[in-house]
Amino acid sequence: MKIGFILPHSGKNSSGGVLTYSIAVLKLLLRSQEIKSIYLIHSPGQEEHITNYFKNEKVIPIEFDRKKLSFRIFNKLSRCFYPNRRKNRLFKKISLKLNPYKRKFDALNLDVLHVPFQTSPIYGIKTPVIITMHDVQELHFPEYFSSDIRMYRAIHYKKAIDESDHIIVSFNHVKQDLLKYFEINADKVTVCPITVAEDWFSKTNYTSFEQLKEKYTLPDMFILYPAATWQHKNHTNLIKAISILRIEGKDVFLVCTGGKTSFYKKIENEIMSLKLENNVKFMGTVPEEDLIGLYHSAQLVVIPTLYEAGSGPLFEAMRYGVPVICSTITSLPESIGNDEFIFNPSNPEEIADLIKKGCFGNDFRKRNIENSKRRMEFYKNQNYIEPFIDAYKKAIKAKESGSSHN
Repeated sequence: MKIGFILPHSGKNSSGGVLTYSIAVLKLLLRSQEIKSIYLIHSPGQEEHITNYFKNEKVIPIEFDRKKLSFRIFNKLSRCFYPNRRKNRLFKKISLKLNPYKRKFDALNLDVLHVPFQTSPIYGIKTPVIITMHDVQELHFPEYFSSDIRMYRAIHYKKAIDESDHIIVSFNHVKQDLLKYFEINADKVTVCPITVAEDWFSKTNYTSFEQLKEKYTLPDMFILYPAATWQHKNHTNLIKAISILRIEGKDVFLVCTGGKTSFYKKIENEIMSLKLENNVKFMGTVPEEDLIGLYHSAQLVVIPTLYEAGSGPLFEAMRYGVPVICSTITSLPESIGNDEFIFNPSNPEEIADLIKKGCFGNDFRKRNIENSKRRMEFYKNQNYIEPFIDAYKKAIKAKESGSSHN
């Protein structure tokens, strides 16, 4: 099988989670005997990722400069229109003919094109197109999105679901959302988990605790939450929990990593209103080896998110053997596999109580680490490659039969 795979952008404004997902999927695909070659479509400047992760004879890097005028013009136009396949077939044909991706993908003569994010730059080509739908969070928390973003997602996610030949999701709850909110046949969606028992980072070395302390002026003990400051990541309730603990006489220091979004200002205001400037530190995005070092050095990892298709930091904490507690939402309880270590993310008192146990309860910490070891053993024994191969074959079959747009 000859696969095309689009590597997501890795720039300042890109989604790091989707890139991490893509790297994990590619590592899996490289092990499959059925996949003979992977044409890795990448942008200029992404050579480092290819060198770090994919130095393999199966991988054939193909650079697409999506900043070229023809790509930029087409991308702008595609954001303005949704070519309804029933009412505007002429526009669809014109759009496909003008699409600068078409000639390039047709020339590669691929068996399948896998787009590991929620919208593809092209549909309707001779190659079956598969997208990965990571979530439809805007349908659960519309208040977290501007009207423009909600409209964009409504139009382009619907288009992606209709026009792709198959859809991959990582968790069953995402598949159930697609079946609930969109007119879609269940056979068009395959749940393909990614391996969580293996390291997703390219670096094997990590920054020591002493180096981290000096570099970032950290205390001897801290708890860690690695997440960009999106509203649904729920930093504010975590900060309220820190305030509750301080009132109780438990001085806990919180370290947060991840990009600072426009919502960060509200988080900052919450910190100042609770007078927690000396208890909370937002470090922004840190180098990979520093992040791994922070995991190894943290007293506890806390994941208070209000919505998550699946939590990378949860799996990373379990892999590195650091105590971890998380929300009772979506796939997280199933992932951690023990109700003792989950909390209601809307209840700061409940979060504070579990942080206290995670930081100061020796027996609780031991049980937590043992639970993580068991979960990692469970995940090691799963077959992760077969669902992807099955999804690719379904896409090929759907394309041949003409039934993929149902």
